[in-house]
Amino acid sequence: QCVKNLSVVICVDLSKPETIWTTLESLLNTIKLRVKKVIAELKRDCPSEANQLVAECLARYGPDHPDKDNLDIIPVPITIIGSKYDEFQNFDPEKKKIISKTLRYVAHHHGAHLCYFSSKMEALVMKTRGLLGHLVFKTQLSKTVVTDHSKPVYVLAGMDAMSQIGQPPAIVGSRSPLDQWKQLFLSTFPQEAEAVLPEDPTKDSKYNESIIDSVRIQKDEELERFKKLQERKMREEVSSGINAEYGQAS
Repeated sequence: QCVKNLSVVICVDLSKPETIWTTLESLLNTIKLRVKKVIAELKRDCPSEANQLVAECLARYGPDHPDKDNLDIIPVPITIIGSKYDEFQNFDPEKKKIISKTLRYVAHHHGAHLCYFSSKMEALVMKTRGLLGHLVFKTQLSKTVVTDHSKPVYVLAGMDAMSQIGQPPAIVGSRSPLDQWKQLFLSTFPQEAEAVLPEDPTKDSKYNESIIDSVRIQKDEELERFKKLQERKMREEVSSGINAEYGQAS
């Protein structure tokens, strides 16, 4: 049941492109496998809800989107946030172009929102807060698209297109556009060896992002309330069953 209310936020550090692809690929693959398993279980127990969940994500692209048959959309809302834009904006223009186009393609391919962020830039704080508020409270969302790599990129799921992103250079051995973007990115920004994450990265000070953390805390509190409610219902059901059994015995 929780998957119906699930939203996933992935934060990548724009100032460290040598970690971006490893972070994205690892997290997206993990999310994809887990959601696929949960959807399969939901289809078995309640197929109409599972179909509705998938349909809602596909609806962001609409029946006439030119790329709809060539995407691998993950059927839960996903947001990719590129942090530390204040540092990224000073990068070499060609490097910014490669990073932004790659992130746009990855987000588009998986049905995710993409938003650049900096805690030092008020306009980006407000825009990111609005996006996260939409995920949590279903508030109105700014649909102003920014795809210029010289500016803070902001593209909602379903509002980009392969024709607008462009094609990466053809690379020998690359089988798909996603693989071509991957090879271009890795050849430009060799990735660091994958670090071992702490048991709970959300509590590690190295990963602090105040706005994102506040939303996560709120979601944690909602989950705790939901668990307590379910435990209370279970106790009441057990108690009712015991009382009914004794009533029949007497």
